[in-house]
Amino acid sequence: MNIVTTADTKFTHCLKELAKSVRKYYAKPLIVYDLGLTEEDKKQIDAVIIPFKVDDEINYQGSAYLAPDGHENIRATHKPFCVRHYFENYNEPMILVDADCLFTERVELTGFDFGFTYAPPRKNKKVIYYNGRFNSGVMFFNTPVFDLIDKWQQECRRDNTTDQKAIFDVLDRSIDWKNYTLPQKWKNYSIKILDPAIYNDYHLTKKGKILHFITSKHQKDIFEKLMEGFYQGKDIRKMFRLIKRGKQSRLASLIDSIKNLFSG
Repeated sequence: MNIVTTADTKFTHCLKELAKSVRKYYAKPLIVYDLGLTEEDKKQIDAVIIPFKVDDEINYQGSAYLAPDGHENIRATHKPFCVRHYFENYNEPMILVDADCLFTERVELTGFDFGFTYAPPRKNKKVIYYNGRFNSGVMFFNTPVFDLIDKWQQECRRDNTTDQKAIFDVLDRSIDWKNYTLPQKWKNYSIKILDPAIYNDYHLTKKGKILHFITSKHQKDIFEKLMEGFYQGKDIRKMFRLIKRGKQSRLASLIDSIKNLFSG
């Protein structure tokens, strides 16, 4: 099992921590597809660095605008090209993760060809999935699913899409989303849909085996504070509320109110 990611210099601070967790739990280096790391960046990361050039026609660095409100989505349409390159050069299964992920323990799942995490919509809450119905920040490839990768590449060549929307569009008609906990198929490949709370935990809870520091959580100043708290065993989900949103839990607010009452 190899852990693979892609990154440029903006994510060096995250890459260092991801690489440390891979070394700790897998006793091997992280594999990084280099999309713009500096020489100084590479010296700081315990990883196998693979220089990679995406086709000029693939606008993987731009933004896609899938929602009518003009909301930006990161394109990241380089991913299937990196996956194909990996399986043309490696024989081992891999987990493809975003550079802002972190392992809290070893993860190695078998019994399927391709897996991803999916959070079903909450009851009585209408959600329109302009960018696909699952998060592509963590994906499991136990076999070289070349037919799937080829279709994913084709979709990523579209003018206005993302890696996430592209692979969702490929899989959508084959997946039974209402019964997502059951085994799924795409052509002859077995598909496993996994719990994001464990394998793609962007809420940063203590049960996540793969944490995902999405959006502002991976900003350098915020990320470094969260990592300091993580190594100290603190609840970094609560830390993020305080750092970014200035929010306290109801219990913490009540305790502060009582302290203020008696201190006056």
